[in-house]
Amino acid sequence: MPHSPPNKIDTTIFLEELRKRVTVPEGEFEKFLELWEFKKYKRNEFILKAGEVPEFSIFVLEGCLRQYIVNEAGEESIVYFAEERHWIGDLPAMRSKSPSAFNFQAIEECKLLVISAENWEKAFIDFPWWAQAHLTGYQKWTSMLQQKMAEMQTHTGETRYLNLLKEKPKLFQRVPQHYIASYLGISAETLSRIRKKLSRD
Repeated sequence: MPHSPPNKIDTTIFLEELRKRVTVPEGEFEKFLELWEFKKYKRNEFILKAGEVPEFSIFVLEGCLRQYIVNEAGEESIVYFAEERHWIGDLPAMRSKSPSAFNFQAIEECKLLVISAENWEKAFIDFPWWAQAHLTGYQKWTSMLQQKMAEMQTHTGETRYLNLLKEKPKLFQRVPQHYIASYLGISAETLSRIRKKLSRD
């Protein structure tokens, strides 16, 4: 896994996402960036496997990855897709140094910024605005998960499909259809039937 100092790569979207959440004091972004490391992953390469202790949290500069769990029957269930501008990781496991229940895998070649557990804690101390940025992002993430759980209980597979298509149309061009089905909580066959029905309507 090649890596290099973040200050030698284009981190524009990273700064843009931070500024959506907080005001970054003049001159502090470069210092903050020193706590992060740049990593590249090949298509289908695992970033973390279930049962391993996470070593870092992730910001996606380029590419798309998936976060998923595997049940006792060996069936995969995708929890989250992280495209460009997204943060992803298992923070509770990373900060408590305990094994994660999740798998994280690159769907495409990915360019990531990662921050270790030690540097994460250091960032909270050295950059007080980072705590607010994290809290804002975490609240958004929690709200999204709660909404997804509610939709799983109240909406049909077709409605969930249409909602995802409206929210993330580009995702359908870069992610295999069986991954979309897994994320929606339906079988690949059901997804195929939904798509055929909608194409006829």
